[in-house]
Amino acid sequence: MILPRSRKKSGLSVLFFSMILFVFPAHALPQEHTLSIARERAEGMVVTHNLSVTIDINNHGIKGVDRIVLKKSGEKIDLVIRTDSFIEKIESGGKPVAFSVHVHPAIKAKKISIPLSGFAGRTVTIDIYYRCTFPSLEEARKDIKRGIAFIDDGVIGDKGIFLPSSALWYPQEETGLPLFAIDVSAPDGFISVTEGEWLGHAKEKDKVIDRWRTEKPLQGLDLVTGRYTVKSRDYKGINIYTFFFEKDETLSKTYIDKTEGYLDLYQAMIGPYPFKKFAVVENFLPTGYGMPSFTLLGSTVLRLPFIPDTSLGHEIAHSWWGNSVFVDDSLGNWSEAITTYTADYLFARRLGAEKALEFRLSRLRGYKNFAGRNAIALKDFVDSTSPSERAVGYDKGMMVFNMLERLLGSGEFDKGLKELYRSQAFKPTTWLDIQSSFERASGKNLKWFFDEWVMRAGAPSFSIENVTLNKEEKGFKVSFDIKQQGQAYTVDVPVVFNTKEGKIWKNAQVKKPLEKFSFYLDDRPSSFELDPNYEVFRLLSDEETPPTIASFLGDKSGVIVIPGNKSREKYLVPAEFIASDYNLTLITDSPVAEEYLKDKSVFIFGGPEENGLFRQMKKYLSKYLRISDGSVEFLDKPYRLVDTVLVFSLKNPFDPSRTICFLFGGPDREKTLKAAKKIRYFSEYSYLVFTDESLEKGRFHGKKVLRYEFGKD
Repeated sequence: MILPRSRKKSGLSVLFFSMILFVFPAHALPQEHTLSIARERAEGMVVTHNLSVTIDINNHGIKGVDRIVLKKSGEKIDLVIRTDSFIEKIESGGKPVAFSVHVHPAIKAKKISIPLSGFAGRTVTIDIYYRCTFPSLEEARKDIKRGIAFIDDGVIGDKGIFLPSSALWYPQEETGLPLFAIDVSAPDGFISVTEGEWLGHAKEKDKVIDRWRTEKPLQGLDLVTGRYTVKSRDYKGINIYTFFFEKDETLSKTYIDKTEGYLDLYQAMIGPYPFKKFAVVENFLPTGYGMPSFTLLGSTVLRLPFIPDTSLGHEIAHSWWGNSVFVDDSLGNWSEAITTYTADYLFARRLGAEKALEFRLSRLRGYKNFAGRNAIALKDFVDSTSPSERAVGYDKGMMVFNMLERLLGSGEFDKGLKELYRSQAFKPTTWLDIQSSFERASGKNLKWFFDEWVMRAGAPSFSIENVTLNKEEKGFKVSFDIKQQGQAYTVDVPVVFNTKEGKIWKNAQVKKPLEKFSFYLDDRPSSFELDPNYEVFRLLSDEETPPTIASFLGDKSGVIVIPGNKSREKYLVPAEFIASDYNLTLITDSPVAEEYLKDKSVFIFGGPEENGLFRQMKKYLSKYLRISDGSVEFLDKPYRLVDTVLVFSLKNPFDPSRTICFLFGGPDREKTLKAAKKIRYFSEYSYLVFTDESLEKGRFHGKKVLRYEFGKD
């Protein structure tokens, strides 16, 4: 996930002071540098930011000087900075410069207006002296939802600092692609990381100073500081770093080795790596962000065993998609879609056809569960602050690129990726630019495709009607209608016929609400199915979608029911945990009756001796569950109730579009809470069985509604 803007030694080695050390005054401005690449820039006046920043850990603040070089293309320049800031003075060549500060009318920020009429020449250099304050870590945690955090404000505390550009921690234009140089002064023991090239780390009395410089224009600058142990390796001219809180040779080697592989992969797929470094940086917040030239991973996330093989590749792919080919979100944020396709989905494809199919199906389930019929269009997706938005930006977006590759073929699709990077590197890019790149690569007019799948909200929904099978002179004729609900989409739907000789694949191009098709086969089919491998983006039906925990969590009207008796204390905190994450309603079981379920998705916390609503549901659970004498038998497998927490989901017996979930277990409150905290990571499953030894998980089956079975001769 890219972070939104308001927007040389071989081998593994400890850096600390093995880098070139330098000494410079604490408040000296970094050496200015000029634009080193000749590219058309986004409209903006600022050419470079040359920052000198001192971190004040105790007071949760920074004090800075920003020497800005700008093109004089107007009578004034407007810059924005966070509300919790103070502009001490502005100078040019040591002389005072007039300025005014106002509340920004559109965003939570201050606007600095600086008249330029008194300056001669085509460029102007001004020094802005300022200071800012930020929330403490304790204050920030109040606003962090469970799991991976989405934070656009800054944080300063004893563990370090996190200042995304969206925190407006330095004066910046609302548009433009400037270059940056920065000197960061921090208390002794800290190391600062940002975009660009690391020029050195120096100790001066009781503080340390890090110097960084970018050589490519960026949409913003992000600053992270922590008590880091640093490892590095030079790989084909690219400096790969790990910045970890604790020395861990094995983990650093794993991340550096994996980074080398991903750099090779994406340079071959897309184009040259656009930066001089890539760093894996540990964060004291539970983040999973990709910035230009580094990724910022929370401590727990960093140490999950699957991250180097999955999420690391996703964040490195963002080095191209989003962090060098920039997102112009006036027509939506496209970067998560293409990154998911060229990273997460690619990794699934490498594991074989079955894993790739399951990945596509999981995207369709995610869209069904969290976005559904009221989803926004891809052009309206900006960030993944909610599950419903994520389902559009990631799940629908990934499937749209899957259909684009099917439409063009792998060869022309691969050319399109390279053309997109070649033409749009370090430029703001919209879905229309993506369309143009793939049109140039393929020679095809793709306006209709992007109009339907990017500009329109929603998804097609198919059904099969009026099936006939007739014996012909030389074989068999199968006829049927494909019906679309609502406004029709143009899409090629794969059709597979199953015969005693094997599978026969055909294609049905659907354009209208009702299309009639006939296919001629040599052998009699036993069945046929539309889109059996889930290649087409579509809205799954209720019957097609198995009950899962996610199908409850995605229902915005879902209700969590906890016991009102003495068991309340055991389940209250776990229930509040989930309710706050997904903005769900929390009630007690009394006086809730079975009829309450008729138009709702409900999550029942507590077993038959704890929750009255559970007891009313027992008649629907007999084929799954038996509880007796301190044991629970689930799907014919026994467990000791004392060390088990069971979570499972069923279709609502009154309304199959709704879901009923259950959570109950032994007397240990901590085990119950621990299980609840893990639910969000496994919500795609129908059931979870947490024991002291393991986690067992599985998914019930949905119905194949686009499959038709022929009777026997």
